[in-house]
Amino acid sequence: MSGEILSGVLGGTFGYFIGKFLGRFRLWKVFVTTFLLVYVAIFMMGLVLVGFNQTASRFHELLTPSVVAIFCGFSTIVTFVALVGNAARRNVKKDDSEDKA
Repeated sequence: MSGEILSGVLGGTFGYFIGKFLGRFRLWKVFVTTFLLVYVAIFMMGLVLVGFNQTASRFHELLTPSVVAIFCGFSTIVTFVALVGNAARRNVKKDDSEDKA
């Protein structure tokens, strides 16, 4: 239960700002960047934890269809946050232009 509360507080606090920041970029760029950053992060963790040789020899296991599908799903969620942030950013601009007129 406390994990759900913490998730709601963090999401409510930072979600709006993250959405507005990601809303500046094109959606395909957000998707591709997130997808690549996940793989880079996993590779870097492998370098730190087990070294280059073991990481390089086991990295091909992360290219199986099920793992790629999971990472695509994660990237899709981040892209959806960018979409919502883009819509919010456009609404704020529209409201500001209506207030000035």
